[in-house]
Amino acid sequence: MQHPAPLSHEDDAWLAAGLARASAALDSTAPILRHLVLQEERAVFGDTVIAHVRGMIDDVARQLAVAQAQAGGAGEGVEPDIDEVAGFASLLSANGAFLAAVHGQALEWQLACRLEQDHGVDMVVAPLVEAAIAAQDGDRSAAAMAALVAQARFCQAQRRMQLPLGELPQDLLRIALVTLHARAQDDAEAQSRAIIAERSLRLRFDAERGRLALLRRLVDTLPDLALALDPLHAGPALFLTALARAMGAPREDAALLTAPSHLARLALVLRAAGLDGDAVRGHVAVFHPEALVPAALGALSPQDAAERLAHARLGG
Repeated sequence: MQHPAPLSHEDDAWLAAGLARASAALDSTAPILRHLVLQEERAVFGDTVIAHVRGMIDDVARQLAVAQAQAGGAGEGVEPDIDEVAGFASLLSANGAFLAAVHGQALEWQLACRLEQDHGVDMVVAPLVEAAIAAQDGDRSAAAMAALVAQARFCQAQRRMQLPLGELPQDLLRIALVTLHARAQDDAEAQSRAIIAERSLRLRFDAERGRLALLRRLVDTLPDLALALDPLHAGPALFLTALARAMGAPREDAALLTAPSHLARLALVLRAAGLDGDAVRGHVAVFHPEALVPAALGALSPQDAAERLAHARLGG
């Protein structure tokens, strides 16, 4: 087998410049996102991703307001107080970790739509999921079916710009519950309702049944992580799950990697995960068909790729 030529000075410069762009983009993402989401004149910003972020935050805020009202004796069909919803939404939007995670889900939805429109990849039943369901391995088949059902729920919720509290990972649910208490402040009656609402929400919450947990479980059953690092084969949900695993980073960080400013970072993360140069270029081309990824990237060992990411403080 012919080995790829070593990286040239031009290739090194391409990678260094790309990592610098990714680092700058990462540093600016949180403050810009917070500014856009907190704008009162929402009609000025029509971007789909921002609209989804706002919609999901408003939906979580609405659920918190409903839980609070029900804790005070209101019935199942209660309409939440508009001011309470707005207050919860403002607090959630000001929380960087919550905002980043919701932004990641909005980016994932955008990616799912793009893969389906441009490449015909079903956002629910991707080829890898279909193969896993048909597998002889009972654990893999069961995990795939559970993940499929959860992914279908996610797609339905995203079309409505919703984010059910039951789908939040444990750390985000904790933020939502802290927000519930923060809104009560020094009001003894509101604090009492917040305690009752938290107890009710916790009783209904099961982290292991959430979509993200089910996707991680399916990835765990795969014989090779590389199978899920092929976006056209794995589909958006499994691809981002595997990418986050390969990076050792939160899922919202993985969702950012498909953006143009993170092109070099995506290439290095895939190489660090052990994919050969041809596979890396092919997978990157799914998102950036015009990108000129160095042909010599395969000459860089996975360890060297990981070290470059670590040196740039970008993980991998």
